[in-house]
Amino acid sequence: MLKSMVVLTALFAAVPQTAPNPNLPTPTLDTVAPRLPALKRPAILIFSKTNSYRHDSIPAAVAAVEKRVRARGWSAYATENAAVFNPAQLAKFDAVVFASATGDLFTPDQRAAFQAWIAAGHGFVGLHAAGDGSHPDWYQAMIGTGGKYMGHPGGADQFQASTLIVEDRSHPATRHLPARWPWTEEYYAWNGPPRADTHILARLDEHGMRLEPKHRMGDHHAMVWWRCEGRARIFYSALGHKPESWSDPAHLALVDGAIAWAARKAGKGC
Repeated sequence: MLKSMVVLTALFAAVPQTAPNPNLPTPTLDTVAPRLPALKRPAILIFSKTNSYRHDSIPAAVAAVEKRVRARGWSAYATENAAVFNPAQLAKFDAVVFASATGDLFTPDQRAAFQAWIAAGHGFVGLHAAGDGSHPDWYQAMIGTGGKYMGHPGGADQFQASTLIVEDRSHPATRHLPARWPWTEEYYAWNGPPRADTHILARLDEHGMRLEPKHRMGDHHAMVWWRCEGRARIFYSALGHKPESWSDPAHLALVDGAIAWAARKAGKGC
């Protein structure tokens, strides 16, 4: 028996072991809430848990958002622990930022706490993968995606230089941008435009791009928008795949304006 076990162990050791893929983490649910630091208002919760694809730009995105929030003199708290989504702790925040958070992230109680917090009229900012197809239907409806997520170009066409047409330059997130903003991105696509109650801030100019039919949305290819979920302010931007986008001044100003709007410290709506 012992000899057989030794042989089996040796055979197993001889088989090459596949290293875990850091971009495809094992989904987990959190049950123990973190201890929050002292927070002064406004306070922003930055959440980057990934129960689906994990973007390499997340550390840069979190650091950039924290820096912009603190430059305003506000409090920022970054975590990947979804157990912070409980009534007592959410009550300490004015807005939540999903920094490429992906997947089905919450227990039923955490989801209920988040939805109640939104219903109370708080603010939400979703960034890049916060709008991909890994999220549950209730969340997709909240952020305003009107169609099924169809992915993005791949291979050599994954990142393409194009132009974003800024349709509304009165919003705090876009007032600094030109009417036509050159940008290179992994451009997401859906099989339908955002919900009818969304306000489109910027859309993709598809002219000259290399896109499969399923990635073409024509003049309805929205990239940045906002909507009201009752009294809550909901903002989504599909931009920010690459780490270097989180040092681009125009992009950082867009995100900064979005957070100020979601926290009800700038702009109008809802």
